[in-house]
Amino acid sequence: MIRPGLLKFNGHIEMNERKIIDRRLLADLAKEVGLNTSHLEALGESRQWEIGIGNDMLERLVEIQHQFEQLVVMGDDEYRGFYIEVPRPAPEEWGDAEELIAPGEYDSREAFLADWLAFNPVETRWFHVASSRYGDFRSIRVTDRKRTSFIITNDSKCTDVEPDDTWCRENLTRLFDYLERMIDVIVTNPDGFNDYVAHNLPYQQRTGRIAQKEFNSIVPKFKIEVEDRETAIKALEDSVHGYSAPLLETMTIRKYCTYFRIANEVYEAYHRKRGFRGRIYTNPQDVPEELRDVVYYKRKKFVDVTEMYDIDSPEDFMRFATDHYGELGLSRLNIFASHDRQQGWKIVVSNSYSANAGLAIEVATALYKAGVPLLIYDAEKLLRILLEEDYVRLVPDSYHNYMGYQEEGIVYELPWEYECSDDANSILTKEQYQAIVLLVEWQPEEQVNPIA
Repeated sequence: MIRPGLLKFNGHIEMNERKIIDRRLLADLAKEVGLNTSHLEALGESRQWEIGIGNDMLERLVEIQHQFEQLVVMGDDEYRGFYIEVPRPAPEEWGDAEELIAPGEYDSREAFLADWLAFNPVETRWFHVASSRYGDFRSIRVTDRKRTSFIITNDSKCTDVEPDDTWCRENLTRLFDYLERMIDVIVTNPDGFNDYVAHNLPYQQRTGRIAQKEFNSIVPKFKIEVEDRETAIKALEDSVHGYSAPLLETMTIRKYCTYFRIANEVYEAYHRKRGFRGRIYTNPQDVPEELRDVVYYKRKKFVDVTEMYDIDSPEDFMRFATDHYGELGLSRLNIFASHDRQQGWKIVVSNSYSANAGLAIEVATALYKAGVPLLIYDAEKLLRILLEEDYVRLVPDSYHNYMGYQEEGIVYELPWEYECSDDANSILTKEQYQAIVLLVEWQPEEQVNPIA
């Protein structure tokens, strides 16, 4: 792992043999071919994020991949990859202010420039370029590891129609021209290139980790708090050690609906506490007590189980228990029944998204307090989170991050430094941002090397 304070520049570059690799050099390369970030954003807006090419553009792709072959293979399918740094468009490249002012879209050049800066807040953006080949299949993937991502390929998986690259030929040509120049730079000075990436790749596009206790001390609002900490710890510890209330001999829809209701009411209360304006469910007066949990399930899952199944039949429970039947909302937090042939039935709490770790603990605790025979998936990981003994993993994109993706239970997507301020609505203050960055153990970036 690399801490930012431990990185050192390599100043031993022979000026007469190789160029010093810095932001100006990379920007000049982009300007030579007329490439800026808006062109890559436009390519990333393609349908299915896949750009199918053929004929002369395919020939160009083959040429570029021959250039990549000057580099050592870095993975399966002849994978070779490196980062590029591309400048934002100049105001005149982004739009014609006078033409936009005339019809009233902007009332002044100052307003136009304010919008340009809002859409292009940083001078440069970094993208990772990866070349792969398997048999006749060729591809170049470009991503900022966050919101922009596209793949250029001769074998589309998204459509059977002939490739139509007319809409993007100009931008693809710019990109290919730039990559040719970049590969030449890398081959000439690989150490300088790797060193530049190591020192300048934004933290927002890196992967690292920080001790959860340190992270929580810097930003207390991210600490996971639960209603009944003592019982939550006991529930997780019991699940870690395989302890459970006595298992059930049979499972029916009627029984299951009771457990689902316990879990879902906690789920909804959790979100209401955080500002979600869901309607509080009240028992209908015309429903017998013994059917109220079943009616609750029907209204929450839009499934009339009483019409479709015998709710007291163990056989019908097996027919019923399919297709996310126990998912709470759209959370990928599932409450389902599991059968051990020798012992009986238990209720399983299974959480997928790392963002729902605290919610999963609350749901599991409620079922535990109700005396439900319980198994909590990832109980050991959830316990470490609750006890602040885990790490927080910093990732470029935390959207739909699954707990199984990484060893750490919690992930965090670091905001850009320009987004941090002392304003009450800011995610982090600048001081908090700097404190986190300094304590993170950053993973080293992969090295690019030419073939000897």
